[in-house]
Amino acid sequence: MVKLTACFFVFACLLLAEFIEAQDPHFGGLQDMNLWYNPALKIDKFPLAHFNMRNVSYPNIISYSSKAITFDLPFVGKNETDYNNIPFVNLSVGISTDKASEQFMTTSTAMMSLSYALPLNNHNTYLALGLQGNYSFNRVGNGATYVFPDHFDKYGALGWSITIDPYLSDLNYEYFTAGIGAAIFQSTERKQWYAGGSVRYFNHPYTEWSHTIQLPSENGIQAGYTAPVSFLNYISAYGNFTWQAGINEQFIAMRYTHHFNDTTTNALSFGLGYRAGDALVPDVALEIGRSRAVFYYEINVFGNNYHRKAFGFSYRLNFFKG
Repeated sequence: MVKLTACFFVFACLLLAEFIEAQDPHFGGLQDMNLWYNPALKIDKFPLAHFNMRNVSYPNIISYSSKAITFDLPFVGKNETDYNNIPFVNLSVGISTDKASEQFMTTSTAMMSLSYALPLNNHNTYLALGLQGNYSFNRVGNGATYVFPDHFDKYGALGWSITIDPYLSDLNYEYFTAGIGAAIFQSTERKQWYAGGSVRYFNHPYTEWSHTIQLPSENGIQAGYTAPVSFLNYISAYGNFTWQAGINEQFIAMRYTHHFNDTTTNALSFGLGYRAGDALVPDVALEIGRSRAVFYYEINVFGNNYHRKAFGFSYRLNFFKG
């Protein structure tokens, strides 16, 4: 039953991929970045720190690196001793940066989000709402005329930076964005699932000094499912889909996890993600105690990637677990 449910989830994701579009830059560790896309998607009560990085190289053209650090800080009532089936608040803060070779691109974003999760029953099922604010800086170009191929780095930080400043003006622009999200989820010792929706950039900020280019809203859907196939082995599936201004991107993934003993603190897992129309993203993850490290590699499966080479790393620290 578990395998059938996970397979059905992936099949549904593939069907949705034909109808939904676009999102701004992300990392291979997309599930660790959920709160950047939907501020309501804090589905546990652990304080966590995430570090994500991605290196991208287009040989003989350009290369860049992306980094992000995020802290999740949940709060429950000070008199609570049983953390099951109780409301909680989560505060998340983060910083992301992107830098290209020869200083062609420099971007950064500071993020803060706040969410409230309310239990719906006695089985750790919650409904959550969240708000997010981001303050961003964007500079792309070097003052010279430079023409990239059509759809160059369509799903990456450089493509996103050029979308914001299509004239490659070499000027630094600052802008504020706001987002909102909702989610329903269940998180128990043996099973987790979540489904959410979000709207980002709904304030449509101007991204350059002449006030002619506005950032359009980004609508998103996120979903995930994890359950055991045996006492020590779990299977997961998740997806993140957004649409914005006609740029298409959908990401789905599956993961198999083996725990080394009857606790949940030591595990080895293997995953495979698919970015529709772009790449396969295999990964391997090791979790020991409070730490979890994941390595990603992107395999281009379509001919419009201009021989891109990309890999990533994700690290998560759980301050209470272990």
